[in-house]
Amino acid sequence: MAVWDRSWRAFMLLGLTVWALAASGTVGRAELPFADGERVLFVGDSITQDGRYVALTEAYLWAAYPDRNIDVVNAGLSSETVSGITEPVHPYPRPNVHDRLAQALELTKPDWVVVCYGMNDGIYHPLSESIAEAYRDGLAKLIADVAAVDAKLILLTPPSFDADAPAVRKRLGEVTESEPHGYRNPFPQYDETLEQLGGIVKEFTSHAAVERVIDLHAVTDGYLSRIKAKLPDYAYGDGVHPPADGHFAIAVGLLAGLGGDIDKVSATLSHLTGLAAADRVGEPTAEQAAFYDGLLERFRRRSAAYRKAIGVPEPMKLEAPPLETVEPWAAERLVALRALVADSGASESSSAAVYQPYAEAAEKRWANAIAELEALDRTETHPDDAILFLGSSSVRLWDDIASDMGPYHPIRRGYGGARFTDTAVFAERLIKPHVYAAMVVFVANDVTGRESDTPLDEIERLVRHIIEVSRNHQPDAPVLLVEITPCSSRWDAWPKIRAVNYLLREITFTVPNTYFVETAEYYLDAENRPIDDYFRKDLLHQNAAGYRLWGKLIQRRLGEALRADGKAGLLPDDRG
Repeated sequence: MAVWDRSWRAFMLLGLTVWALAASGTVGRAELPFADGERVLFVGDSITQDGRYVALTEAYLWAAYPDRNIDVVNAGLSSETVSGITEPVHPYPRPNVHDRLAQALELTKPDWVVVCYGMNDGIYHPLSESIAEAYRDGLAKLIADVAAVDAKLILLTPPSFDADAPAVRKRLGEVTESEPHGYRNPFPQYDETLEQLGGIVKEFTSHAAVERVIDLHAVTDGYLSRIKAKLPDYAYGDGVHPPADGHFAIAVGLLAGLGGDIDKVSATLSHLTGLAAADRVGEPTAEQAAFYDGLLERFRRRSAAYRKAIGVPEPMKLEAPPLETVEPWAAERLVALRALVADSGASESSSAAVYQPYAEAAEKRWANAIAELEALDRTETHPDDAILFLGSSSVRLWDDIASDMGPYHPIRRGYGGARFTDTAVFAERLIKPHVYAAMVVFVANDVTGRESDTPLDEIERLVRHIIEVSRNHQPDAPVLLVEITPCSSRWDAWPKIRAVNYLLREITFTVPNTYFVETAEYYLDAENRPIDDYFRKDLLHQNAAGYRLWGKLIQRRLGEALRADGKAGLLPDDRG
């Protein structure tokens, strides 16, 4: 399985938050920095003028902070630079943000300014000393001008240039070798230039006037590598301007760099709009399509009105209604769009989008099994310090669980053949009826060596959703993820299964109050082969001896989790 299946997430968290956290002086993840009543101004080139990533950012703010009024104004302008330089073959001097920045700041009076320049500042050349110096000087002047009006500043590195995009390949095939580099004949390794410009942006990380620096280039490079590994024919727009999924990736990366939880951001935006990464795109619902269309209509009309009010240089022309007529209309649309966000449940259940692709199949296959477990919820009673066991047939068939786990009181909620793709669908129905001191999860059927195996990045998203359901229901209860045991019936798939185990362990490293229960080494003999004496004749499901061993291993880790959680009174030795 390609490493990019889950490294896009890790790459963004490592590649962008290092700079964001260094600039902000914070440690760990935090909520987004925008307060109620604040205005956020975006300036940038044509990627920002298109602004779908900006609109998605605003939509997420509505969902994440329904009690806050955070006004997002977009003043991006096509072709613009912060350096003030233009390639010789360009038909007119590129607009320079410094020619209109004072008017933009005066008109909008922002509390925050988000800056994304660089795509045009490299003028589609290899990086030279003069280009680098002009870019550095332009950024320094912009920072000083924003600081002078007491606005807080967020710098974004330029996103990626894709030389493999069909539009770029076509242009390069039409020009002669002697034609100078420019937008028509870009330097084939121009993405390296942009990465170097991003390095200049990062030089300002410790600047007193810069709140955060976020590495969008790491975001888009990581995204493109991941998607192209799965979809070799993927087209990243025209190589300069991202398609819808590219704007989605930029918005997720930006919000993660600002402190948002990357999984929740992605799920929320997908839930609202139907957008997703290119390898996960499905048909949006009518409601999602209507919301997205309405979001962009308001965003584009308002942005155009602000661009006109700020002014654009000759020979650029801009047709837009006056700002004073657009703002009342935009205010009305804002109320309607925020009502749609509230009605969608995005604020409360954003992670639901994680399992939606699997919901219909799960309901068809497991409706009876889940109904049987829900019937038990109506007839069984359990103490508040019980341990909830959730999972597949190894949980369902554990007939001696009460004695093997005693004196802990187990609640057994397993069904044969369970995968994370369906356990996540039913998580709320399986978890929320119960009060428990801890939850133990064992699901072992997502990877068995078949073509239908669940990709690792999907397993990660689904497991995190299950943990989130438990967190929302019982915030203080530890969650234990049990390692998948090696067995002879699936030994050929053990390398892939072991990758799932590594993933589960990694999740417990990054999510507070979660624990990994190591079991595999106890089920392997001296030659690292499964010990069949612990399994039934099918060499898949454990027998009584296997369950006794399993119970001891789970009990040991459970005790550690409860001690760490301050629940020592629940431990067997303390019950008398």
